[in-house]
Amino acid sequence: MLIASWHVSSAQHSIDKINSACVTHAKVGVVAGWPPLTSISDKGMAQGLDIEIAKMVFEHAGVCVEFVRLPSAARSFAQLTKGVVDVVLMVSYTFKRKQWGHFTQPYRMERMRLFSLKPPESVYSLMALLSSEATIGLSIGSYYGEEIKSLANQDRFGNQFIGISTIQRRIELLAKQRVDFIIEDEIVGNYLSHKWSDKPIHIWDYPVHDNEVHFLLRKNKFTPTERLNIDQAIDELQQQITVLVARYRQLGEAK
Repeated sequence: MLIASWHVSSAQHSIDKINSACVTHAKVGVVAGWPPLTSISDKGMAQGLDIEIAKMVFEHAGVCVEFVRLPSAARSFAQLTKGVVDVVLMVSYTFKRKQWGHFTQPYRMERMRLFSLKPPESVYSLMALLSSEATIGLSIGSYYGEEIKSLANQDRFGNQFIGISTIQRRIELLAKQRVDFIIEDEIVGNYLSHKWSDKPIHIWDYPVHDNEVHFLLRKNKFTPTERLNIDQAIDELQQQITVLVARYRQLGEAK
């Protein structure tokens, strides 16, 4: 499968590209370390599923976008509120995040799953896994749903969740058995476990967190009409987005 890509600027030296055909212009933040969802090629090009969806949606809504590299996922929202970027990709809805910007309509589903070296088993709750003293590697600053949030805040289980900054490092520590599980987006985990581990890594069926993801728009950047146009573009492009998601899902399933 050929992955489309677009030029990306650094957050420190972003330059708006003026196009008279656009109603407005926006800087879209890109975290490099989430292939095949978002990544930066060796030639400095933004690429991946959510990059393609963003380009499709904003172009349909009459918004010209520039992709700006972000230092990390954990700092995405700070960069948004500072005005370094105008849009953050792949954002799960929480009340706290609503204070930082405007959520668009959801544009796709995200499915977070457990990955481990041992073959998957039937499990009825994460508490059951943690009760066996299992450790779970997580992305720092990411939201994994209320079950994880509740367990991580309990004294009994809190130290069994290990914050690990990059997915490459999480897969590395899993392969070295430094953690028993990692939790990743299904597409990302399947794709990268084949590329970055010389040991078989298995996905578990247990639905850690299935949720809709949105674009988060910087406050005071887009008018109500522009936000409505973006939402309408998402609705009108759902069939194309569904086809695109299916194609990327096949990337992860290919061995």
